[in-house]
Amino acid sequence: MRKLNARGLPDWSENQELQNHASPHPAEPAIRVLTGYGRIVPKKSPQQGFIFRLIAFLAHLQLIYLVKSAKHWRLFLILYVFFKGAVALGIITAVAFVTHFPLLFPPLGPSAFILFNTPMSPNASPKNVILSHTVAALSGLTALHLLVLIFPEAHLSNPQILSWPRVAVIGLAMGLTGALILALRCPHPPAAATALIVALGYFETPIKVLGLLLALVLLVLQAFLFNRILGGMPYPLWKCDPKIARDYGELAGIGDETSSFWQRLTIKVFQRR
Repeated sequence: MRKLNARGLPDWSENQELQNHASPHPAEPAIRVLTGYGRIVPKKSPQQGFIFRLIAFLAHLQLIYLVKSAKHWRLFLILYVFFKGAVALGIITAVAFVTHFPLLFPPLGPSAFILFNTPMSPNASPKNVILSHTVAALSGLTALHLLVLIFPEAHLSNPQILSWPRVAVIGLAMGLTGALILALRCPHPPAAATALIVALGYFETPIKVLGLLLALVLLVLQAFLFNRILGGMPYPLWKCDPKIARDYGELAGIGDETSSFWQRLTIKVFQRR
């Protein structure tokens, strides 16, 4: 029967003395391993391993870490845009050269700039890039073929000929592109250049439209790999999340607080006038 202390409660001091006698040294938090020679050696933590240290070193080279911690973060952003833009367009150019498939189009340049300069903005999401260029190409083809039926003698398939029917084609293509992009909520400014190029008659065969779409998919895949792995950012698989984009400032196309203040002040001044 267990003894009672002065307060009439069970006395556990004997158990405590036994525990102290059984283990005279307090337990250490380090993990120990019993070797074959009877020696107990501390086991290394996973954080001390080579793989962990390598991953930590590479993580410190990611763009998001440099932007948040480095003093001259804008310099790293400039180098990032330069390197990724050169590599992305270089790969597409190399694929076009090897396969002899039309993959190079002027709108790819500004699209690549947006994808790597403001990767977390809605304009840089895969949905906006792919849908907007597709809508622009289809709008340009629709306007071109419609006016060809109305003015068959205008030679609208020849990009070198500028006439009043050509003016109508360009206007209709740009109008359709803007309306459909707003309706689908996928704004991406470089898509307007795609509509203009198609309306001018440079996409005379469907194979070029297919080449544009393949080039866009290749560009978006590179943006996903670069922005996720080397950038360390949660670049979306398809659609941008505005709540996440707000936390990335200029990487999401959002200016600093000072510029936002002056922009708001300018708007108020012009509203008063």
